[in-house]
Amino acid sequence: MKYIIFLLIIFSLSIYGEEPKLQVSKVGKNVYVHTSYKLLKDVYFPSNGLVIETEEGIVLVDTAWGEEQTSQLLDWVSANLKKPVIAVIITHFHEDRAGGIEVLKKMNISSYAGNRTISILRGEGKSLPEKSLKDKDILVFGKTKIETFFFGAGHSKDNLVVWLPGAKILFGGCLVKSAEANEIGNTKDADLKEWPKTIHKLEKSFSKISILVPGHQSWGGKESLKRTLELLESSK
Repeated sequence: MKYIIFLLIIFSLSIYGEEPKLQVSKVGKNVYVHTSYKLLKDVYFPSNGLVIETEEGIVLVDTAWGEEQTSQLLDWVSANLKKPVIAVIITHFHEDRAGGIEVLKKMNISSYAGNRTISILRGEGKSLPEKSLKDKDILVFGKTKIETFFFGAGHSKDNLVVWLPGAKILFGGCLVKSAEANEIGNTKDADLKEWPKTIHKLEKSFSKISILVPGHQSWGGKESLKRTLELLESSK
């Protein structure tokens, strides 16, 4: 999108060649997308989360992909936004969403997640978010309202979405595929029967979306919802 501003961070090289640099891209007033990477099948694959600047401090949606890149993201926030990270919302239990929770704990940063996510992480012996979210919840930081929703299973049985009503930005997370995606992706923990139903609930609930950010690859508008349904149909 034309108004996306890419902000550069310089990090190390990988033994596989030059590793993509963690990126933070501005997508609206006080709202950024953070993108981190993991090597999958010899290709560095991107993972998106949000950085939300509020009057009280910075709120992240999802950690970066693993502890190292989460530390890099916190360093970027400190250097560029010069405000503390005060909260992180975890949208489901996979490593690309929750892999940096232990880093948050060391920094005394509070994290939030749905009860399903907390239960799964507990069962796996992983670090747990401190605060639980209801299936429909509202967090307010200064004048900034952040709404979280669980509409049903899909990519995982615990996947949340995050709505910023002031900016009309929807973070679909891994429940929603990018319009550029050519496959449905990891379905190990998916509910393929419920997934289309959950996407239809998103379509009905958010009629006015300015930007929809999926968990992976490029962001855009509601065409991502249509693409997700197409990929689910073709995966049958």
